[in-house]
Amino acid sequence: MAKNYTRDLIRKEFIKLLNKKPLHNITVTELAKQCNIERKTFYYHYENLTQLIKEIFDEELEKVIEEFNETLSWEEGFILAAKFILDNKKAIKHMYESDYKIDLEKYVFSISGEIMNKYVSLMAENTDAQEIDIKLIAYFYQCALSSSLIQWVATDMRTDPKLIIQRIGELMDGNILLSLKRSEKLEKFTQNFEIG
Repeated sequence: MAKNYTRDLIRKEFIKLLNKKPLHNITVTELAKQCNIERKTFYYHYENLTQLIKEIFDEELEKVIEEFNETLSWEEGFILAAKFILDNKKAIKHMYESDYKIDLEKYVFSISGEIMNKYVSLMAENTDAQEIDIKLIAYFYQCALSSSLIQWVATDMRTDPKLIIQRIGELMDGNILLSLKRSEKLEKFTQNFEIG
């Protein structure tokens, strides 16, 4: 129990620091002091800041997987998935401007994939769409959404992403189902094909 408490405290204080200053200015010593723990306590739980950052992204992804349910639209699911980013804009900006940019991009790509794979699979249940097409449609939207979110981070997050996502949803309404229906009429795809 104490181990989980300490790990939670370290993660929470790290995010607080990251919301205040760039990542390259944060040291394990400073983080330990912020948590009122010794440096060796930090190293008992984490090998380094890289492992801490990876765990933060992994846990946030787990939350997205747990919280997504069949009543959500992909737009609502994506906004829910982006909550961590929206709640920690400065921390995310600092990560984006650091050596951890690639980890942030992987996280965004993963949350986009979780949402779109679940949503497209759910929509496909009432169709005879080919499995490859279900994957292709989900992958297409995963790429589009993750690229949009990363571009939003890169341009200082000035616009409200909720409004943009909702607008995209309105513009694209029905296209996923329409694409799945088109798949039913296409010739069977017989080639080996890897996505991503």
